[in-house]
Amino acid sequence: MNEGKEMHLCYSTLISSFLSPQLHSAALASLKGDIVELNKRLQQTERERDLLEKKLAKAQCEQSHLMREHEDVQERTTLRYEERITELHSVIAELNKKIDRLQGTTIREEDEYSELRSELSQSQHEVNEDSRSMDQDQTSVSIPENQSTMVTADMDNCSDLNSELQRVLTGLENVVCGRKKSSCSLSVAEVDRHIEQLTTASEHCDLAIKTVEEIEGVLGRDLYPNLAEERSRWEKELAGLREENESLTAMLCSKEEELNRTKATMNAIREERDRLRRRVRELQTRLQSVQATGPSSPGRLTSTNRPINPSTGELSTSSSSNDIPIAKIAERVKLSKTRSESSSSDRPVLGSEISSIGVSSSVAEHLAHSLQDCSNIQEIFQTLYSHGSAISESKIREFEVETERLNSRIEHLKSQNDLLTITLEECKSNAERMSMLVGKYESNATALRLALQYSEQCIEAYELLLALAESEQSLILGQFRAAGVGSSPGDQSGDENITQMLKRAHDCRKTAENAAKALLMKLDGSCGGAFAVAGCSVQPWESLSSNSHTSTTSSTASSCDTEFTKEDEQRLKDYIQQLKNDRAAVKLTMLELESIHIDPLSYDVKPRGDSQRLDLENAVLMQELMAMKEEMAELKAQLYLLEKEKKALELKLSTREAQEQAYLVHIEHLKSEVEEQKEQRMRSLSSTSSGSKDKPSKECADAASAALSLAELRTTCSENELAAEFTNAIRREKKLKARVQELVSALERLTKSSEIRHQQSAEFVNDLKRANSNLVAAYEKAKKKHQNKLKKLESQMMAMVERHETQVRMLKQRIALLEEENSRPHTNETSL
Repeated sequence: MNEGKEMHLCYSTLISSFLSPQLHSAALASLKGDIVELNKRLQQTERERDLLEKKLAKAQCEQSHLMREHEDVQERTTLRYEERITELHSVIAELNKKIDRLQGTTIREEDEYSELRSELSQSQHEVNEDSRSMDQDQTSVSIPENQSTMVTADMDNCSDLNSELQRVLTGLENVVCGRKKSSCSLSVAEVDRHIEQLTTASEHCDLAIKTVEEIEGVLGRDLYPNLAEERSRWEKELAGLREENESLTAMLCSKEEELNRTKATMNAIREERDRLRRRVRELQTRLQSVQATGPSSPGRLTSTNRPINPSTGELSTSSSSNDIPIAKIAERVKLSKTRSESSSSDRPVLGSEISSIGVSSSVAEHLAHSLQDCSNIQEIFQTLYSHGSAISESKIREFEVETERLNSRIEHLKSQNDLLTITLEECKSNAERMSMLVGKYESNATALRLALQYSEQCIEAYELLLALAESEQSLILGQFRAAGVGSSPGDQSGDENITQMLKRAHDCRKTAENAAKALLMKLDGSCGGAFAVAGCSVQPWESLSSNSHTSTTSSTASSCDTEFTKEDEQRLKDYIQQLKNDRAAVKLTMLELESIHIDPLSYDVKPRGDSQRLDLENAVLMQELMAMKEEMAELKAQLYLLEKEKKALELKLSTREAQEQAYLVHIEHLKSEVEEQKEQRMRSLSSTSSGSKDKPSKECADAASAALSLAELRTTCSENELAAEFTNAIRREKKLKARVQELVSALERLTKSSEIRHQQSAEFVNDLKRANSNLVAAYEKAKKKHQNKLKKLESQMMAMVERHETQVRMLKQRIALLEEENSRPHTNETSL
């Protein structure tokens, strides 16, 4: 019964070991095809991602350029509004002077009226005067009364208009100050808000102009006769600025939409790349599992997967040259699989299973008989060993020594053979690598030659464009001189110079146009003919030139024209762009070259015995440790970048705060100056009014002595007030000088701090660039590691396939040997 179980087990292991290598080889071939296809798709996805990243960077540069242009336009608009506000301030100052003069005349007329009434009251007792003098006195009295009432009404109206004008100007100043304090980084919503602010500012300006016109109408004088023309000019400029703002807003919206589309495409490509990477990982895990389960089934026949020596029947102690170390994870899977299979192989094999496999009963009987013979031979050897003589022991010892010597000789020859095989493989790989490197150098040299050719054509086209621009500029300058702009009339020598200048400009223009036409014909013949065929992909970079067909058709259509037009110039620019794209495409085809020499430390020394497994585990642990260190380095680099960005933002915030403080101090200084000017104007007006009161009192000195005493008191008081005002003015001047010195020192401190911050920001930008270059280098290093891992996996797959083939061949040889032994006649049978 035990012999039957052993026979069943032997047959089951033989059949499973015969069938499993074919299945494993098929699975490995399919997995290898999937990995190659996924690698190709991954490389294509990476190329598309690089192109999209370049387009995204270009769109961001264009957006920043448009934002800077928009900021410049808004800054110029703000400066124009500030100039307009300054003009309105000057108009207000002149109107205030007029109002002060009117108030002074009104006060003088009221004083004259009061003096006339006092004179009339004193001269009432003189009755002898005639009626005509009385009538004259009454008319002279009535006229000032009417004038005073009219002037007071005008003054009330002017004061109302002045208050309204002050309110409008304060609103306009608030709008301009708000525009100054706004941030420089603008989005579309902020641009709309600034446009609304500018619209309100223009409305305030219109209201202020209307108020000024009303004040001038009330005063009856026109200070600015060309105000209507200036207003119409400002309105036209405002309309143009509004149109420009609308166009810039539309352009910004389109750029943002394009940026969003590019970001969506980038996200889709990243998802596709992640999916492909997950697929590669799954295939790698499946490959490792196949590698682990592959050698486990034939491993039950031999103890350590070593080939059997067909001459002696013993296990070979040397490993073959194709043995490649298996990864740590694969080794663990192999151990678990062998345990599971050994546990499953403990189950006895029944006769129905043997018959279902297709083994005949005669073969089973032969195998059982041979096992019985083997057991009998072992018993005979045991009895001979226990009851043998000394001569038999010496013979056995001699046989063992000879066998050991022969085995050591065989092992030595095998090791030499393995060494020679490894050396030959290394020489072959080195020769293949050198041939590949020579091919890379040749392809790079071809690409560089093409890039140099495209660069020379671009330089030639740029020189012709520069000549065209210079000739056009000189032609326009001559036309302006001929039109009389910037030259005095009646100068005959100047006219002759202008005609000569125009003739030279025309000649230069004609020469440049002829050269440009020749270059266009040359480009039509070279670039156009090369890129006209869309079906033939002669060069790998032809797919990137998107404008090739349109530029070719336009060049062939316009080559017959006699004059050089803007379309030809645009076609030349299209050719320049096409040459740039071709040069960039050629640069993309350049390969990365490694060193010619081989590092001797890169050889993998394969240890023997137990040290091989320990070195393998150490290598796996070191690989995991290096991966963790690389991740830590990447995280540190990201943390460093974030800290640099934080510091840059803090510096920007501190500069904004310093600018805000400086603007606040400047505003307070201007307000204090305005208040002091107002106080000074009021005091000067009061002093002029007091001086005007003294003159009529001196004219009426003959009337009464009381009036003389009042006039003397007023003159003395006015002199004291003038002295006090003079001392106050000197004190204010000293105070203003001190404040100016403080402002100058504060401005110097701010400039120094801004220069220091600028230097720090430049250093931060340089640090960020270095960190970015380090990240790029780390990415390239990781990419190389990934490619090396893929190459190692492919080599392991090929080695496993060869190992399976050798194991299958050895199993077939052993089966053939067993069949030959079973077919031989038995030695214990007696012949008749």
